[in-house]
Amino acid sequence: MDATRRDPTVTGVGVGPDHPSGVRSVLAGRHGPAGPAVPMANHVVPRPRVFDLLDGCARCPVTLVAAPAGWGKTLLAASWTAAGGGGWSPAWVRSAPGGDAGFWPAVAGALAAVSGPEAATHLRRLAVDGDAVDDPPGAIAAALARAGRPVLLVLDDLHEVTSPAVHAGLIRLVERPPPQLSLLVLTRRDPPWPIARLRLAGLLTEVHAPDLAFRVDEAAELLALLRVDLDDSRIARLVERTEGWPAALRLVALHLQGQPDAGAAVAAFSGADHSVARYLDTEVLGSLPPGPIRFLERISGLDHVCADLADALTGRRDGAALLAELAAAHLVVPVTDRPGRWYRPHRLVADLLRARPVPRRARRDLWRRATEWLQRNDMPVEALWSAVHGELWSLAAVLVGRQLLTLTSDGRAQELERALEQVPRTTLVAHPELVCGLAAARLVRGDGTEVAELVAYGRTRLRFLSAQRAARAQVLLDLVAGALARMTGNWDEVVALYRSAPTDPVTLAGLGLARAELVPALVKNFLGVAALLSADLVTAERDLGAAASAGVPRPGSQLNAAAHLSLVHCARGELGPAQRAAMDVVRWAEDAGLARTGQVVAAHLAMAHVALDRMHPEELDTWLGRAAAAEAVGTEVHLRVEAVLLLTARRAAAGDREQALTALRVGATELDLATLPRTLQERWSLAEAGLLAGSGVPQQARAILDRLGRPATAAARLATARLWLQLGDLPSALAVRAGVEPERHPRGTVDAALLDTALATASEDEETALDRLEDALAAAAPWYLRGPFRSEVLDLRPLLERRLEQGTVAPVFTVDLLARLSGTPVPLTGPSVLTEPLTGRERTVLRYLASTLSNAEIAAELVVSVNTVKTHQRAVYRKFGVTNRRDAVERGRRLDLF
Repeated sequence: MDATRRDPTVTGVGVGPDHPSGVRSVLAGRHGPAGPAVPMANHVVPRPRVFDLLDGCARCPVTLVAAPAGWGKTLLAASWTAAGGGGWSPAWVRSAPGGDAGFWPAVAGALAAVSGPEAATHLRRLAVDGDAVDDPPGAIAAALARAGRPVLLVLDDLHEVTSPAVHAGLIRLVERPPPQLSLLVLTRRDPPWPIARLRLAGLLTEVHAPDLAFRVDEAAELLALLRVDLDDSRIARLVERTEGWPAALRLVALHLQGQPDAGAAVAAFSGADHSVARYLDTEVLGSLPPGPIRFLERISGLDHVCADLADALTGRRDGAALLAELAAAHLVVPVTDRPGRWYRPHRLVADLLRARPVPRRARRDLWRRATEWLQRNDMPVEALWSAVHGELWSLAAVLVGRQLLTLTSDGRAQELERALEQVPRTTLVAHPELVCGLAAARLVRGDGTEVAELVAYGRTRLRFLSAQRAARAQVLLDLVAGALARMTGNWDEVVALYRSAPTDPVTLAGLGLARAELVPALVKNFLGVAALLSADLVTAERDLGAAASAGVPRPGSQLNAAAHLSLVHCARGELGPAQRAAMDVVRWAEDAGLARTGQVVAAHLAMAHVALDRMHPEELDTWLGRAAAAEAVGTEVHLRVEAVLLLTARRAAAGDREQALTALRVGATELDLATLPRTLQERWSLAEAGLLAGSGVPQQARAILDRLGRPATAAARLATARLWLQLGDLPSALAVRAGVEPERHPRGTVDAALLDTALATASEDEETALDRLEDALAAAAPWYLRGPFRSEVLDLRPLLERRLEQGTVAPVFTVDLLARLSGTPVPLTGPSVLTEPLTGRERTVLRYLASTLSNAEIAAELVVSVNTVKTHQRAVYRKFGVTNRRDAVERGRRLDLF
């Protein structure tokens, strides 16, 4: 409680401040004569929530209010008793230093005035000669058994009482309390009582400094009473810096009254402020012995400390006990968000102690001890901050060199960047590991600012390092340079740098690099994406698969590899695996808190590809929106290109070629197309040419094709042939097609078969056209690969109808295509559509489900476990949208799956 006004009904009597016992008793009751007053103050802030804490006095024999000086313990008790004190008659005993002698007579005298005539007779005798009584607590308890009313004994400043005998007597009163007595104990530290036992027995209610701390609204009211005008944000800062310490808030408020710019004074406020520092020195730290003060001085530089770290800093072996003692005095605060027992110095105490002058050599030695301990205990970020605070630049450089992969792979790149930005610029550029660390931290966050310059600085200083440090730094600089090249789209440099990176365990072990096993995973990731962009899907699948399943705890890199692997499936037209892989990435990212990061964008784009190929435009819009909203989407050029091409295809499919062209042209102004891999340049050019051809400007489309020349990939050559046919140049289309060997995957087969269908139709060879259309349907149906059938070259609906009349291996898929191409798509939940095809084993299980065999008999037939049969059965139910065996069989019959 901050303060209380003097209540006219609050009076007191007692033995007086000059009593030889050193203990002053004060009666706070309605009927006593005038005497020493209960403490009072002006500018009171009503705090009912704190009063509610003391109302527990009625429920427990003792309420313990333990907090350092200035937390308003005495004023809280005085205000509460003045307001009625829960109906108890209060008697006040305040201890002075050295006041062990005469404690019990003072207690008896205070109680005599409020306990009624019968009890008072016995208590007055104890007040006179209580020191001669063999058992003062027992005598007081016996006297209070005759009390006419409930009595509250307030023991103020009990920390001044050091006598074991006195505390033993108090424990007896607490453990076997008279029914008419309750204790309210005010102390700066927990008394030497069995606190845990009393708490478990329900005999003790506790109030500590955090309970007494001012909240922002209460601080605002106090400042208003003191005529200090601050906005909410500055009040919140004061509360944060003081941690709600009432005395500190009052002192700083009084200080602010004379400031011309209160806002600036708040920004500069710390525990080293003169008025606060003087109070802390005299009232808080002044009562401590020299040993604990020296201990506090040595640990106060750190934000967090545990017993072992404190011992390493101080050279003592009693860190655990001292920290517990200081925590009881609220000079250090337990940290709850770390495993184990960690503490932090109170902010104001830390401010004060950090401001004290310390010889540079002693300060550096302290930080060196802290850094070495933190390194040994696998706390690299904290160790780096310690080295930076101590200006231990060489130690910091070695630490970053060894731990850079750890620092950037555990989601702490921002902390790494903040720490290194504290290093003076001239010092930073003199250490290759430090500039490499800053560059890497920025890249992980998707920021390429100054990265190239930092890498260049690092390379020029390698010759000044030892052989091992130079080799390690060289590898790290190459990895960072390769990551920057990936961000800017320079994939030739990516391949050159990452192919030269060491991946064998022996070489990596010789570098002394923590988490060296991440290097092969990074290399596979980068080279896998490079292979994807060069249309080498076999290598891309191998490398990305290895990176995604590397078994190393690096969610960002593994997510990125798995997301790009889903794009490999999209490129092949394997929509089911693409969707499953992409959704696994999305769910993984959500669980890891990475749902809006750049690493998952490729999965969003893969889902957009699936939606485009399945002709689900609304889903396509949703996934493009998620990709655009993801953090750092602009850092990977190839993903930005992919997003633009998807948006273009979406608008073109909706018949809005003008908007599609606009999307391409806006994208061209934002991207440096000349730096793109050739495959992406070809896809961009072919998309633009197709839109121009369909928009009635064939000359511009022809000009693009002439500039393009012979494309590098089979997919692009097939697209070129389609464009020549769309432009009416059948000979050129046939010539290009003759030189293409389609890729052996669903999309390659479908694209080639549909091109041949269009070429045969243009050549008036209907039989060949129908045959090749059947090939396309057979290849597309298992994946529901509908997108390629949306053709600018040929209206496929008449051919599809004739194909149905003559028979097809995919009648359901063909009917579905016809409906969609006619603008009346079949509902996704309709009985004639299967949006996700069954696997071969699921088809087998479905056929057995049509029989009368039980699951156990099916398992015996297939030589698998019953659980395996049930797993396939559940998958069939999910894909069919049914819940039982009979409905699954009926759905399978409608889909002609038997």
